[in-house]
Amino acid sequence: MINIHVKLIAMGVLWASSYPLGRYLAVYDAPQVITAFRALVAFVILALVAHFRGQLKIKWTRQLLYQIILLGVCGFCIHNFLMFSALEHTHAGTGAVINGAIPVLVICADYLFFRRKVKRNAVIGIMLSFLGTIIVVTHGDLFSVFSTGVGLGEGLFLIAILGWTGYTIFGRAPLTLYPALTITAYSCLAGGILMLPLVISDLPAVFRLLGEGENILILTAQGILTMGVGFLWYYEGIQKLGPATASVYLNLVPVMGVVLALLILGEIPGADLLVGGSPRSRRTSFGKSQWVRHAEIGPTMSSRSKATLVPHVMKPAFYT
Repeated sequence: MINIHVKLIAMGVLWASSYPLGRYLAVYDAPQVITAFRALVAFVILALVAHFRGQLKIKWTRQLLYQIILLGVCGFCIHNFLMFSALEHTHAGTGAVINGAIPVLVICADYLFFRRKVKRNAVIGIMLSFLGTIIVVTHGDLFSVFSTGVGLGEGLFLIAILGWTGYTIFGRAPLTLYPALTITAYSCLAGGILMLPLVISDLPAVFRLLGEGENILILTAQGILTMGVGFLWYYEGIQKLGPATASVYLNLVPVMGVVLALLILGEIPGADLLVGGSPRSRRTSFGKSQWVRHAEIGPTMSSRSKATLVPHVMKPAFYT
C-alpha cells in the first residue's frame, strides 16, 4: 500500500508534467486535439471508477445539464485549450508559475462577488502572489507592460487561469448535491465534446499529432495518470488527511513544473522566474485555513457535501 504522502507528492509531479509535455507537443500546433483527447480519456477512467463506486448514475435535470456544460466551457474550452495554445508561445516553467495564481484568484472572486471575508494575513500572501505573477509575466521588467504589453503566451495563460477560476466557482452548486468524482467525470465529457467541432475543423492537425505513436502514448498517459490517477489520489488525501493538509501539496505543482521543464526540455529558469515563483511557496503560511474556509457554503450543508466541495474550491480538480 503506497503511503498517502507519497501519493500526494506523485500527484504534484503528475499535474506538473502537463506543462513540459504540453510544450513538447506544441510543435504540432494542435491544442484542440490535445485538450479533447485528454478530456475524453480522463472521462473514461473517472467514469469507470465512479461506476464501480456506484456514483456514475445521477438524476439529470436541465439545470444540472447547463451547469455541466458551463464547467466544460470554463475548464476545457477556455483553460485547457488556452493553456496548450499558450505553451506554443512561452516556456513551460513560465506557464506553471502563472497557473499557480489560480487559488488566489478564487479567493479574490469570492470576495468580489460573494463578499466572503479574507483574513488580514491572507491579503499579504495575495499581494505577494500577484507580484510574483507580474514579475513572471513581464520577465522581470515590470514597466514594460505599459510600452510593449505582455507576450502572447503569457497573455493566453492569464486568460486561461480566469477560465479555471470560473470552473472552481461555478462548480460549487452541483458539488453540493453530487459527488465530486461524478461531476468531474461529466465535465471532462462535456469539455471533450465541446472541443470536437474545433478538432473536426482542422483534421490535418489531428493526423499530424496522432500520426505518431509516441504522441498517442503521451496523451493517453496524461489522461489516465495526470487527470485520472492524480485526481483520485488528491481526493484520497482529502479523505485521509483533511483538506488543509492535502492542499499544502498543491504548492508542489508550480515548483515541479519548473523542475520538469528543466529535466525534460532543458529550460533553464531565469532570475525572473525564480524570484516571481518564490511567493508561491509562501502561500503555505496563509493558504491552509483560507482555502478551507472559502470552501464552506453554510451550516445547512451536510458533512458529505462539504467533503465533496472542498477540493474544487481550494483548488481545481485538475491543476493542468
